[in-house]
Amino acid sequence: MTTPSAGATPQPGGAAKNPPKPPAYPDFVTFAEKWLFPFQTVRLAEANREQTYTWCPQWWRHRPVAVRIAALHNAFEASRRSRSGGAISTFLLSHIDAHMRIILDAANGPLHRCTRTKHIALQSLSADPVPAGWFGDMRRPANLSDGEGGKGKPPRFAHYTDFVDQWLLPVTAVRIAANHREGQYTWCRQWWAHHGVAVRFAAMRAVFEAARVAEDGTAMSTLFVSHIDPHMRVILDAAQGPLHRCTPDRHVPQPGLPSDSVPTGWFGTGGSSSPIDELGFGPDFRLLRNSGPL
Repeated sequence: MTTPSAGATPQPGGAAKNPPKPPAYPDFVTFAEKWLFPFQTVRLAEANREQTYTWCPQWWRHRPVAVRIAALHNAFEASRRSRSGGAISTFLLSHIDAHMRIILDAANGPLHRCTRTKHIALQSLSADPVPAGWFGDMRRPANLSDGEGGKGKPPRFAHYTDFVDQWLLPVTAVRIAANHREGQYTWCRQWWAHHGVAVRFAAMRAVFEAARVAEDGTAMSTLFVSHIDPHMRVILDAAQGPLHRCTPDRHVPQPGLPSDSVPTGWFGTGGSSSPIDELGFGPDFRLLRNSGPL
C-alpha cells in the first residue's frame, strides 16, 4: 500500500493533493525590496519629458505607487502557483511592464515631481461633493451580480460615487497640465456633471468589487492595467477627452455628439427586421430629394 507523501492532504478515494505553494514573500514591501526593485534596471532620465522614466526612493509615501506594488505582489504569488507554463511570462508582460510604465512615467506619472534622490509629495486627484440627489437615491445598496459582489458578500462601496471619492481618486496622482495638448492630462472637480465620465467610473467600480473578492490573485492587478489605466487615459486626456474644456478649478459643460433626425424609412419600414448589413442602404435615396441636400 502506498503511503501519501508528507504534507499531502488525503482526498476521497485515497488520492493525495499537495498543499498550496507558500508565498515567496510575506508582504508586498519585502516583495518590492527583494524581487521587484532588483528586477527593474531602467534608465532614469528624470527630465519630466515624454518617454522618460523617474523614480522616488520614498516610494512608500506615494499611495498610488504602493497600491500598485501590493497588487503586483498578489499577482506574482498567483503566477508562481499557476500550472500554466506561460504564467510568469504573462505576469511580466501584462502586469509588471504595464504597471511600471505608469509608475515610472517622468512626464505625467505619480512620481513625475521626484528624482532618484529627492521626494516631492504629489496630491492625488480630488473632487467637489456630489450634489444631493444628482444620481438619485445613493443610499440604496448597489445592484451587483454575484460575480461583482462576491457570492452574496456586501460590496465595499454602496455607490460608485463612494468608490470614486474614497478609493479611486486617492490612488490616482498624475501631472495636470490642462493646456489642451496631446499627451497631457486635465481634470474636473465636478466629474459627476460629465455623463461619459460617470458611466466609466460606475463600470470601474463594478470591476473593483468583483476583483476584491475574486479567488484569482491577479484580479486586482488586472483591475488597474486592463480597466483603470485605459479608462483614465481617456477621461484625463487634455487634448481630446471628455474633460478637455475643463481644468481642476473650472467646469465647462461639454455636450455629447449631435445628431439630426433620421429620415422616416431610412432604415426600413417600421416593424421590419432588416438584416444589419443592409441598414442604411434599404431606402431609395431618390425619395429623399425633397428632404433637402444629403
